[in-house]
Amino acid sequence: MRDLIEVISYKDTANSHSHAHTQIVLPLSGHLILDVENRQQAVKFGQACMISSSQNHTHLARQDNHCLVLNSLPVWDSQIESKNNFIELNAQAKAYLPFLSSLIGESHNPLKTQQALNLLEHLLPIPQAKILQADTRLAKAKQRLDHNFQEPWSLSELASDVHLSPSQLTVLFKRYLGMTPKQYLQQRRLTEVKMWLTSSNKSLDFIAHKVGISDASALVRLFTKHYRVTPGSYRANPLH
Repeated sequence: MRDLIEVISYKDTANSHSHAHTQIVLPLSGHLILDVENRQQAVKFGQACMISSSQNHTHLARQDNHCLVLNSLPVWDSQIESKNNFIELNAQAKAYLPFLSSLIGESHNPLKTQQALNLLEHLLPIPQAKILQADTRLAKAKQRLDHNFQEPWSLSELASDVHLSPSQLTVLFKRYLGMTPKQYLQQRRLTEVKMWLTSSNKSLDFIAHKVGISDASALVRLFTKHYRVTPGSYRANPLH
C-alpha cells in the first residue's frame, strides 16, 4: 500500500490506470494535465484533482512539477465516487498544504497523520457515505453547525429548526456521530482554530471571535483540554 502522503514529480505521460484506493493530487508548483475517465484539465497550485477508487486516469506533464498526493484518505469512503474530479481550493486549504507536506516521513506517528488528514473534511468536498440520510433532519442540523459554527447557538433553537425536540436531536447526534450537538460544534470550532493557528499570526482574541468562542481565555481552556497542548505551543510546533 502506498504512503498516505507523498510528494511526486510527474514526468511525460503514463498509461491509463486505476487504483483500489482514492487519490487526491494537489500541485505545489508547476502544472500538468490530468485525465480522469476522459475528463481532462490542466491543474496547478490552488487546484486539486480528486480521483475515486477504480477511476481510470493518466497524466501529461510537459514541465517540472511537484505535487502533494494523498492516498486512501481516511475521511473519504472509497465506495463513494467524487462528483467533481477537478476543484478549486479555498485560501485555508492552500495554506494547509505546506503543513501536510511536512508530515511526510511521520510513519512513527500514524495517528497524528490521520488526524491532520481528517481536517480536510472541512476544507475539501470529500465524498463520504451518506449515513446522515438515515435522517435528513440530522443532516440539516449538522450542515448548519458546519457552515455557521461562528454564530451564537442554542440546542433548543437548532432542534426547533429541524422540527425535533432537543432530546431527539441529541439522540440522533450520539447515534450517528458519537457525540452531542454541543460537542460536535466545539470540535468544529477547534478544528477551525487549528487552521488559523497554522496559517496566520492572528491573535487568540481575533481567532476566538472568528470561530464563535467568547474570548481568548475560553479558547485556551477549550483547546488545551481537547488537544492536551496550548494554542501557543501548537502554533510553534503543529506536529505535537
